[in-house]
Amino acid sequence: MLKLELRKKMLDIRKSIPFLLRKKKEIKIFEGVIELVKTYSAKSILLYASYNDEVDTWRIFDYCINNSIKTAFPKVDKNKRELKIYWINKKEDLVPGYKGILEPKNNNSAKIEDIDLLLVPGVVFDERCFRIGYGGGFYDKLLRNKKSLAVGLAYEEQIVKSIPEEAHDIRVDLVITDKRTISCV
Repeated sequence: MLKLELRKKMLDIRKSIPFLLRKKKEIKIFEGVIELVKTYSAKSILLYASYNDEVDTWRIFDYCINNSIKTAFPKVDKNKRELKIYWINKKEDLVPGYKGILEPKNNNSAKIEDIDLLLVPGVVFDERCFRIGYGGGFYDKLLRNKKSLAVGLAYEEQIVKSIPEEAHDIRVDLVITDKRTISCV
């Protein structure tokens, strides 16, 4: 199946997960992330502002703020077609940006090498930790320079055996779902 077809199919599947079931799944994913944060003694995390039916990241954000873990969020640099990252202290530091996704409004720039744990969205992940996003290639560019653990967050329904990969695709190190953690390290 081509990436475009797989992306469309998975977006439909993700959207079809009933709201209450999705919330239960998100609690399991949250618990997996917090266990990882504690295991790695993470002092800083790159989050993403959940969009559409993505795994909700706001519970993770609240946990980080309440436990003095620095949080950074990405912002699309439209000219360079890449993600820049900025430190955020509260939700009010985010405003609608690229495609209506919440992005930092400040210029408190962060460096990827200063972040202990990178949480990455995706439309579909495979068991080898490759991912398909929305097709912009933004996270592939960002992950190329990573020094820390990159972790995809997904509902179990978003996992497939294998997706077609291209030379520019960068895989994550782990994928946390509501059923398991897939490790590729």
